[in-house]
Amino acid sequence: MKYLLCIAAVAPALCFAQVEVHELTTRPEVTLRLVYSRAPNAVASAVLFQGGAGAIGIFPNGSIRVENFLSGGARRFNDNGISVAIVDAPSDRRVLDDFRHTREHAEDAAAVIAFLRQRERLPVWTIGTSNGSLSAATAAAMLGERGPDGIVLTASTTRQPVAAAHPVTLAKLDQITQPALFVHHRDDRCQVTPYDAIPGVMATMKKSRRVELISVDGGDNQGNPCHTGHHQFLGIEAAVTQKIADWIRQYQASAAGK
Repeated sequence: MKYLLCIAAVAPALCFAQVEVHELTTRPEVTLRLVYSRAPNAVASAVLFQGGAGAIGIFPNGSIRVENFLSGGARRFNDNGISVAIVDAPSDRRVLDDFRHTREHAEDAAAVIAFLRQRERLPVWTIGTSNGSLSAATAAAMLGERGPDGIVLTASTTRQPVAAAHPVTLAKLDQITQPALFVHHRDDRCQVTPYDAIPGVMATMKKSRRVELISVDGGDNQGNPCHTGHHQFLGIEAAVTQKIADWIRQYQASAAGK
Protein backbone atom coordinates (compact mmCIF):
# COMPACT_ATOMS: atom_id res chain seq x y z
CA MET A 1 0.00 0.00 0.00
CA LYS A 2 1.30 3.43 -0.94
CA TYR A 3 0.07 6.93 -0.15
CA LEU A 4 0.05 9.84 -2.56
CA LEU A 5 0.32 13.47 -1.48
CA CYS A 6 -1.02 15.46 -4.39
CA ILE A 7 0.58 18.41 -6.10
CA ALA A 8 -1.17 20.40 -8.77
CA ALA A 9 1.11 19.20 -11.56
CA VAL A 10 0.42 15.53 -10.91
CA ALA A 11 -3.06 13.98 -11.08
CA PRO A 12 -4.92 17.25 -10.33
CA ALA A 13 -8.27 15.44 -10.20
CA LEU A 14 -7.00 13.48 -7.21
CA CYS A 15 -5.62 16.44 -5.30
CA PHE A 16 -6.96 17.30 -1.85
CA ALA A 17 -7.82 13.63 -1.19
CA GLN A 18 -5.72 11.01 0.50
CA VAL A 19 -5.13 8.44 -2.18
CA GLU A 20 -3.83 4.90 -1.82
CA VAL A 21 -2.36 2.83 -4.63
CA HIS A 22 -2.90 -0.91 -4.29
CA GLU A 23 -1.83 -3.99 -6.22
CA LEU A 24 -4.42 -6.72 -5.67
CA THR A 25 -3.86 -10.35 -6.56
CA THR A 26 -7.08 -11.13 -8.41
CA ARG A 27 -6.29 -14.48 -10.06
CA PRO A 28 -3.29 -16.85 -9.89
CA GLU A 29 -0.20 -14.85 -10.91
CA VAL A 30 -2.36 -11.89 -11.94
CA THR A 31 -2.41 -8.51 -10.23
CA LEU A 32 -4.57 -5.45 -10.70
CA ARG A 33 -3.48 -1.92 -9.85
CA LEU A 34 -6.04 0.49 -8.49
CA VAL A 35 -6.29 3.93 -6.97
CA TYR A 36 -8.43 3.99 -3.84
CA SER A 37 -9.81 7.34 -2.72
CA ARG A 38 -11.92 7.37 0.43
CA ALA A 39 -14.76 9.85 0.88
CA PRO A 40 -15.39 11.52 4.23
CA ASN A 41 -18.73 10.34 5.62
CA ALA A 42 -19.14 7.90 2.76
CA VAL A 43 -22.53 6.32 2.07
CA ALA A 44 -21.31 3.90 -0.62
CA SER A 45 -18.25 2.72 -2.51
CA ALA A 46 -17.84 2.22 -6.23
CA VAL A 47 -15.55 0.48 -8.70
CA LEU A 48 -15.01 2.77 -11.71
CA PHE A 49 -14.53 1.02 -15.07
CA GLN A 50 -13.11 3.16 -17.86
CA GLY A 51 -14.20 3.21 -21.48
CA GLY A 52 -12.10 2.69 -24.57
CA ALA A 53 -9.55 -0.10 -24.21
CA GLY A 54 -9.71 0.11 -20.40
CA ALA A 55 -5.99 0.68 -19.86
CA ILE A 56 -5.58 4.08 -18.19
CA GLY A 57 -1.98 3.80 -16.98
CA ILE A 58 -1.97 4.10 -13.20
CA PHE A 59 1.56 4.91 -12.07
CA PRO A 60 2.98 3.77 -8.70
CA ASN A 61 2.61 7.31 -7.33
CA GLY A 62 -1.10 7.36 -8.15
CA SER A 63 -1.04 9.61 -11.18
CA ILE A 64 -3.11 8.48 -14.17
CA ARG A 65 -2.03 8.69 -17.80
CA VAL A 66 -5.52 8.77 -19.33
CA GLU A 67 -8.15 10.84 -17.55
CA ASN A 68 -11.81 10.93 -18.58
CA PHE A 69 -15.22 11.21 -16.93
CA LEU A 70 -14.56 8.33 -14.52
CA SER A 71 -10.77 7.96 -14.29
CA GLY A 72 -10.51 11.66 -13.45
CA GLY A 73 -13.52 11.64 -11.14
CA ALA A 74 -12.21 10.57 -7.72
CA ARG A 75 -12.62 13.94 -6.06
CA ARG A 76 -16.06 14.51 -7.61
CA PHE A 77 -17.36 11.21 -6.28
CA ASN A 78 -15.68 11.74 -2.90
CA ASP A 79 -17.33 15.16 -2.59
CA ASN A 80 -20.67 13.40 -3.02
CA GLY A 81 -20.06 10.75 -0.38
CA ILE A 82 -18.83 7.89 -2.55
CA SER A 83 -15.43 6.27 -2.06
CA VAL A 84 -13.94 4.92 -5.28
CA ALA A 85 -11.54 2.37 -6.64
CA ILE A 86 -10.29 3.41 -10.08
CA VAL A 87 -8.98 0.29 -11.81
CA ASP A 88 -6.47 -0.29 -14.58
CA ALA A 89 -6.16 -3.30 -16.89
CA PRO A 90 -4.86 -6.43 -15.11
CA SER A 91 -1.24 -7.52 -15.39
CA ASP A 92 -2.00 -10.23 -17.96
CA ARG A 93 -3.74 -7.84 -20.36
CA ARG A 94 -2.55 -4.80 -22.27
CA VAL A 95 -6.16 -3.82 -23.01
CA LEU A 96 -9.58 -5.12 -21.98
CA ASP A 97 -11.54 -5.20 -25.26
CA ASP A 98 -13.14 -8.68 -25.65
CA PHE A 99 -12.02 -9.54 -22.12
CA ARG A 100 -14.75 -7.36 -20.62
CA HIS A 101 -17.49 -10.01 -20.61
CA THR A 102 -15.37 -12.97 -19.47
CA ARG A 103 -15.40 -14.88 -16.20
CA GLU A 104 -11.77 -13.81 -15.58
CA HIS A 105 -12.70 -10.15 -15.78
CA ALA A 106 -15.58 -10.74 -13.39
CA GLU A 107 -13.17 -12.38 -10.95
CA ASP A 108 -10.93 -9.32 -11.11
CA ALA A 109 -13.97 -7.20 -10.27
CA ALA A 110 -14.88 -9.53 -7.40
CA ALA A 111 -11.48 -8.94 -5.80
CA VAL A 112 -11.93 -5.16 -5.98
CA ILE A 113 -15.47 -5.35 -4.61
CA ALA A 114 -14.24 -7.50 -1.71
CA PHE A 115 -11.45 -4.99 -1.04
CA LEU A 116 -13.95 -2.12 -0.84
CA ARG A 117 -16.34 -4.03 1.40
CA GLN A 118 -13.50 -4.85 3.76
CA ARG A 119 -12.35 -1.23 3.89
CA GLU A 120 -15.69 0.44 4.59
CA ARG A 121 -18.46 -2.16 4.95
CA LEU A 122 -20.76 -0.13 2.74
CA PRO A 123 -22.78 -1.02 -0.37
CA VAL A 124 -20.52 -1.32 -3.42
CA TRP A 125 -21.62 -0.24 -6.89
CA THR A 126 -19.93 -0.88 -10.21
CA ILE A 127 -19.94 2.18 -12.46
CA GLY A 128 -18.89 1.98 -16.09
CA THR A 129 -18.69 4.47 -18.91
CA SER A 130 -18.92 3.71 -22.63
CA ASN A 131 -17.22 0.28 -23.11
CA GLY A 132 -16.79 0.19 -19.34
CA SER A 133 -20.54 -0.32 -18.96
CA LEU A 134 -19.97 -3.89 -20.15
CA SER A 135 -17.49 -4.44 -17.31
CA ALA A 136 -19.89 -3.06 -14.71
CA ALA A 137 -22.78 -5.16 -16.00
CA THR A 138 -20.70 -8.34 -16.31
CA ALA A 139 -19.77 -8.14 -12.64
CA ALA A 140 -23.44 -7.94 -11.71
CA ALA A 141 -24.50 -10.74 -14.06
CA MET A 142 -21.80 -13.26 -13.12
CA LEU A 143 -20.81 -12.83 -9.49
CA GLY A 144 -23.94 -13.46 -7.45
CA GLU A 145 -23.47 -12.42 -3.82
CA ARG A 146 -19.85 -11.48 -4.54
CA GLY A 147 -21.05 -8.96 -7.07
CA PRO A 148 -22.04 -5.32 -6.67
CA ASP A 149 -25.06 -4.05 -4.80
CA GLY A 150 -26.03 -2.02 -7.85
CA ILE A 151 -24.72 -0.76 -11.18
CA VAL A 152 -24.50 2.58 -12.97
CA LEU A 153 -24.05 2.53 -16.75
CA THR A 154 -23.06 5.85 -18.34
CA ALA A 155 -22.77 6.68 -22.04
CA SER A 156 -23.13 2.95 -22.64
CA THR A 157 -21.95 1.30 -25.83
CA THR A 158 -24.86 -0.47 -27.55
CA ARG A 159 -23.63 -0.97 -31.14
CA GLN A 160 -20.58 -2.67 -32.63
CA PRO A 161 -19.91 -1.30 -36.13
CA VAL A 162 -16.19 -1.19 -35.29
CA ALA A 163 -13.93 -3.66 -33.48
CA ALA A 164 -13.16 -1.15 -30.71
CA ALA A 165 -16.80 -1.12 -29.59
CA HIS A 166 -17.88 -3.56 -26.87
CA PRO A 167 -21.63 -3.30 -26.25
CA VAL A 168 -23.16 -3.62 -22.80
CA THR A 169 -25.60 -6.10 -24.35
CA LEU A 170 -22.84 -8.74 -24.41
CA ALA A 171 -23.49 -9.11 -20.68
CA LYS A 172 -26.43 -11.26 -19.60
CA LEU A 173 -28.56 -8.26 -18.73
CA ASP A 174 -31.69 -10.39 -18.31
CA GLN A 175 -29.99 -12.16 -15.37
CA ILE A 176 -29.13 -9.01 -13.42
CA THR A 177 -31.22 -8.57 -10.27
CA GLN A 178 -29.42 -5.53 -8.83
CA PRO A 179 -30.76 -1.99 -9.34
CA ALA A 180 -29.45 -0.36 -12.50
CA LEU A 181 -29.13 3.32 -13.35
CA PHE A 182 -28.43 4.43 -16.92
CA VAL A 183 -27.03 7.93 -17.48
CA HIS A 184 -26.87 9.19 -21.05
CA HIS A 185 -26.54 12.53 -22.83
CA ARG A 186 -29.44 13.20 -25.18
CA ASP A 187 -27.02 14.56 -27.79
CA ASP A 188 -24.30 11.90 -27.55
CA ARG A 189 -23.03 11.76 -31.14
CA CYS A 190 -20.69 8.79 -30.81
CA GLN A 191 -21.82 6.24 -33.39
CA VAL A 192 -21.67 3.33 -30.93
CA THR A 193 -23.53 5.01 -28.04
CA PRO A 194 -26.78 6.47 -29.45
CA TYR A 195 -29.20 7.81 -26.86
CA ASP A 196 -32.23 6.29 -28.62
CA ALA A 197 -30.94 2.74 -28.05
CA ILE A 198 -31.04 2.94 -24.25
CA PRO A 199 -34.78 2.31 -23.61
CA GLY A 200 -34.59 -0.94 -25.56
CA VAL A 201 -31.59 -2.10 -23.53
CA MET A 202 -33.37 -1.21 -20.29
CA ALA A 203 -36.41 -3.24 -21.32
CA THR A 204 -34.36 -6.45 -21.31
CA MET A 205 -33.53 -6.11 -17.61
CA LYS A 206 -36.75 -7.63 -16.30
CA LYS A 207 -35.22 -9.19 -13.17
CA SER A 208 -33.58 -6.00 -11.94
CA ARG A 209 -35.10 -4.52 -8.78
CA ARG A 210 -35.14 -1.07 -10.38
CA VAL A 211 -34.07 0.24 -13.78
CA GLU A 212 -34.05 3.97 -14.42
CA LEU A 213 -32.57 6.48 -16.85
CA ILE A 214 -31.18 9.92 -16.13
CA SER A 215 -31.13 11.90 -19.36
CA VAL A 216 -28.57 14.71 -19.51
CA ASP A 217 -28.46 17.92 -21.53
CA GLY A 218 -25.94 20.74 -21.96
CA GLY A 219 -22.21 20.87 -21.62
CA ASP A 220 -19.48 21.26 -24.21
CA ASN A 221 -19.61 19.30 -27.46
CA GLN A 222 -16.09 20.03 -28.70
CA GLY A 223 -13.66 17.35 -29.87
CA ASN A 224 -13.99 13.76 -31.05
CA PRO A 225 -17.60 12.62 -30.42
CA CYS A 226 -16.46 9.27 -28.98
CA HIS A 227 -13.58 10.55 -26.85
CA THR A 228 -14.79 13.83 -25.40
CA GLY A 229 -17.70 16.27 -25.71
CA HIS A 230 -21.18 15.11 -24.72
CA HIS A 231 -20.03 11.48 -24.65
CA GLN A 232 -17.74 12.33 -21.70
CA PHE A 233 -20.19 14.85 -20.18
CA LEU A 234 -17.63 17.56 -20.83
CA GLY A 235 -18.34 20.74 -18.87
CA ILE A 236 -21.05 19.12 -16.75
CA GLU A 237 -18.99 16.42 -15.03
CA ALA A 238 -19.74 17.69 -11.52
CA ALA A 239 -23.48 17.95 -12.11
CA VAL A 240 -23.68 14.46 -13.62
CA THR A 241 -21.65 12.97 -10.78
CA GLN A 242 -23.99 14.58 -8.26
CA LYS A 243 -27.02 13.14 -10.07
CA ILE A 244 -25.49 9.66 -9.87
CA ALA A 245 -24.64 10.03 -6.18
CA ASP A 246 -28.10 11.41 -5.36
CA TRP A 247 -29.77 8.49 -7.12
CA ILE A 248 -27.61 5.98 -5.21
CA ARG A 249 -28.46 7.68 -1.91
CA GLN A 250 -32.16 7.69 -2.69
CA TYR A 251 -32.19 4.07 -3.77
CA GLN A 252 -30.28 2.92 -0.69
CA ALA A 253 -32.59 4.90 1.59
CA SER A 254 -35.70 3.44 -0.01
CA ALA A 255 -34.28 -0.10 0.09
CA ALA A 256 -33.37 0.29 3.78
CA GLY A 257 -36.91 1.42 4.56
CA LYS A 258 -38.56 -1.70 3.13
